[in-house]
Amino acid sequence: MTVEPIRSTLSTVSTEDTSLVLPSDKKQQTGQQRVLEQVKSIKRSKSKMVKNDSIPSPTSPASATEYSEPKFQFSPTNMNGTLFKFSGSNMTASHSRMTGRSLSVRNTVRRQTQNSQWEPQMNWNAQSQSNGMRRGDSDPAMNKSGSTITQQSKVRSATVRYIRATGQSMRLQENNQLAQSQTIIKPSLSQSQTVRKVTATKSKSEALGASGAEGSLPNITLQEAVEFLSHSDISHQLCGASFIQHQTFTEDQAKQEVWRLGGIPALIQLLKSDNSQLHQTAAAALRNLVFKDNNNKLEVDSCEGIEAILTLLGNTTVTETHQQLTGLLWNLSSADKLKTELIKNALPLLTETIVVPYSIWTDINTNKHIDPEVFYNTTGCLRNLSCAREEERISMRSCPQLIDSLVTYVQTQMDNGKPDDKSVENCVCILHNLSYQLEKEASDHFKQFSVLDERPNENNKKKSLFSPKSSKTQKDFNFPAMEKENPEGVNWLYHQKSLQLYLSLLGCSQKEATLEACCGALQNLTASKSPVSTLMSQSIIEKLQGLSVISPLLKSANPGLQKTTMSLVGNMSRVSFLRGTMAKEILPMASSVLLSVTPNMVESDSTIATACRVMQTLMLAEPNSSKKMINVKLIDSLSALSSNMLFETGRKAAGFLLWSMWGQKDIQNVLKKQGMKKDTFINAVTATAYEEATRMKGY
Repeated sequence: MTVEPIRSTLSTVSTEDTSLVLPSDKKQQTGQQRVLEQVKSIKRSKSKMVKNDSIPSPTSPASATEYSEPKFQFSPTNMNGTLFKFSGSNMTASHSRMTGRSLSVRNTVRRQTQNSQWEPQMNWNAQSQSNGMRRGDSDPAMNKSGSTITQQSKVRSATVRYIRATGQSMRLQENNQLAQSQTIIKPSLSQSQTVRKVTATKSKSEALGASGAEGSLPNITLQEAVEFLSHSDISHQLCGASFIQHQTFTEDQAKQEVWRLGGIPALIQLLKSDNSQLHQTAAAALRNLVFKDNNNKLEVDSCEGIEAILTLLGNTTVTETHQQLTGLLWNLSSADKLKTELIKNALPLLTETIVVPYSIWTDINTNKHIDPEVFYNTTGCLRNLSCAREEERISMRSCPQLIDSLVTYVQTQMDNGKPDDKSVENCVCILHNLSYQLEKEASDHFKQFSVLDERPNENNKKKSLFSPKSSKTQKDFNFPAMEKENPEGVNWLYHQKSLQLYLSLLGCSQKEATLEACCGALQNLTASKSPVSTLMSQSIIEKLQGLSVISPLLKSANPGLQKTTMSLVGNMSRVSFLRGTMAKEILPMASSVLLSVTPNMVESDSTIATACRVMQTLMLAEPNSSKKMINVKLIDSLSALSSNMLFETGRKAAGFLLWSMWGQKDIQNVLKKQGMKKDTFINAVTATAYEEATRMKGY
């Protein structure tokens, strides 16, 4: 069979060019495993705050509309210093002044990807064993067996969903699940159809109030707890809400039972009371009720709960209440059906009263104190909302000072040496999502873009004989908005300062969720074949010298981060006059990826396919640079891959790469010198891959 000349740098299928942030919950541990992990974390760090886990590796979402949720914990046994003691049907309340909030103990940082969104959940711990910890500043929780569990904001996998039609990426949630940081102890089958009656012993640690008073879990049923919500006595109302909070933390079945008993509208009614303790307890109970329960989320909305939440959030000045309400909004934001309403009604309030004052200090808001946990919850909520539909993304981009505040916060944390701040991750993920299909959805911002002229690239005068259609012409662009001195709003999403910020984070952050979001934003900006994307690629590589921080990520052990980085590199490799520069940095990394392919890497099929395409593009464009990469091990790996039917796209890309290598005269000579034969490169498998690739390209 005669080898046809390679007409251009081809790919078997379109490169996955763009992304949306997509957290996942598929790799959640069991309740018992999470308890053990959390207890170990507490023993390591005691009351010290440690950095939060990044999101683990992704898996493909079941659908583009599924979302994941985070979980926070709260111990209502000592809600605002109010403790309840129960003896039979008698109930007394002892009040003591709350001396402080508890600080969450977060997991040590691991370089894991994705990332992104969680739902908070609270817990009333019935019994505990003292482990020497003192209450800090957030919401601790204890497991059912008695061990004190401190909140861990553990982010689960944020899978990047690649949309081939647009070539962009966005982080979405998956399976209507949120990554959880607490322990859920599910009821046994024998208890699943009954209303569970619980009697709890005194807690030795967390059940002690500020005054040292002791508290215990009441001997009541869920039905009685729901009835307490409508009682005229505030102590009964607090007891009922706290009991529901605990039960819905420990048993999923309790969520449906509370819904059946009409507890959700009763709890929403408590948000309209004049008592801040009721506000916090009711919000905490609602957080647990809606956690990973879409029906309860919709029930809150149908009972006008979102309006009640936003009204209270706008009226109260109590920090603890703000924490519970923003956490509740974060939980609700994972429901697709509520996103439009939340963007319309919650987004302006959250931006104006929390995001802007916390991020941008001015003469107007310098006296406003926003708790860091409130800001974190708020950005978590916005992170969920940012992966909604096109209309919602457009609304978020047009929200006054939202984008400015997010960028300012990230830059401030960078200046303070805190690139792994947990809210930085949320902010960058929001920016990543808002950059999705930016050129299409915000076309007015690119009207003044123009190509001034085209001139031969002095660094790449020699054209590849096998890529006559890939002109290596250096282009000069005129796009003043990209270098505007004081960018505002949407201008930030494509401004050179933002590109530099992403690259700076890639160079210093240890959180893979943050790293992937930065790569995802750059991936989106370089996604199309338009001159705008060409300019973005040119800026990243030539002006900002970004390859030095991008290329090492191609060897990341985290599949999601590696995939996003490889797609970014694939996008930029389409720009012919950049290939010479890219080849020196990228070819060794792409070669290393292909050398390490094993049969159990099927989940990385698309990443492997992109690596083949990138290598083919750069090898054919710069054969001299590629000669050093060629060896028997690489060819053997590609040959094995091309015949492995488990790799749906990777095998085709490998086959086409092998065919292309033999078709390039300079490379063919190197192959022959190393003793390799033609039939390794030109055979039935590679011919099929070549024919399919050329057919898809219309040749």
